[in-house]
Amino acid sequence: MEISNVSGAYTSSKIVETDDEKETKKTEEEEAKEQKVTEKEEKDSVEISSDDFDEESVEDKASNYVANIIANPKLTEESKALIQQYMATFDAARFIKMYGPFTSTAEISAAMYAVTSHMIKYQQDE
Repeated sequence: MEISNVSGAYTSSKIVETDDEKETKKTEEEEAKEQKVTEKEEKDSVEISSDDFDEESVEDKASNYVANIIANPKLTEESKALIQQYMATFDAARFIKMYGPFTSTAEISAAMYAVTSHMIKYQQDE
C-alpha cells in the first residue's frame, strides 16, 4: 500500500521552549540552589548567648571545683600539688576556647573533670 499526496511536516505535541524561557528557568533554578545553600549555612552557624559565662565566671567556677576536690582528706599530696599547679597556670580564655562556651556550672564542672581526672588519686587507690 502506497501513501501519496502527503504534505506538511511532522509536528510534535511537545511545546518547544524559546531561548528566553530556558534562560529564565535556569536563573530560577540557580537562585533556588543559592537559597538552599544560604539556609544550610544559617543552620550551621553558632550563636553565642548572653547567658554564656565570661572568663571571670569560668575561672571562679573552676576554682570552686578544684577547692572541692582538694578538700577531700583522702586525696594524695601529689594529687593536691598537681591540681594546685594546674590552677596556678589556669587560662580561662584558652579553657573556654577549648571546651566552651559554657551556659551552666554543670558544663564547666564536666570540662574540669575531663581536664583534671587523670591528676586525682586517692590514698586507698595506692
